[in-house]
Amino acid sequence: MRVSFPNLLAALLLLAGLSGCAAPRYQTTFRLIPPTDAAGQVCVQRCGTARAACQAACTTRYEACTKAVAPQVEARYHEALENYARELKRYASALRRYEIQLHFDWMHISPYLHYPPYWWGRWPDPYFAPPFAEPVMPTRESVRAELEKKQCEDDCGCLPAYDSCFTGCGGQRIGETVCVENCPPAK
Repeated sequence: MRVSFPNLLAALLLLAGLSGCAAPRYQTTFRLIPPTDAAGQVCVQRCGTARAACQAACTTRYEACTKAVAPQVEARYHEALENYARELKRYASALRRYEIQLHFDWMHISPYLHYPPYWWGRWPDPYFAPPFAEPVMPTRESVRAELEKKQCEDDCGCLPAYDSCFTGCGGQRIGETVCVENCPPAK
């Protein structure tokens, strides 16, 4: 297989760029410290009750939304199958073109490497990259999950409301950021 100089250069630059510059990844966690006085503790209990009610209402809305999505799944599934068939035909065509290019690539190699020099050949040759990964066949479950993700909200914001209520009662919310991957060496 023949690799052109610009493609080789781009691959080497990409490899050099990715090799030494992995950024550290940090994760922030929060601790809740409840208030010590009795009034503050009662207030925090009310916050917990409100959070439980918020979460229950959110779960009820989400379940109703998933039931409303159910009739759309079959139609979207058939659309996804039609798109899959089109993508599969494109993939097969690209694969055939790539195989033909590989089959006839031997014709580009010059048996004599003198006049003109081999690097003056037909550069840059058209280069057909191998086709991308084969398309993935959709399933009803994946279509349902995609519809639910687009149409149904599963996070109703109960936790931020609880956190603000908790701190309003005199509790403390303390954040701790810790390196979890590609950490710099300790000094």
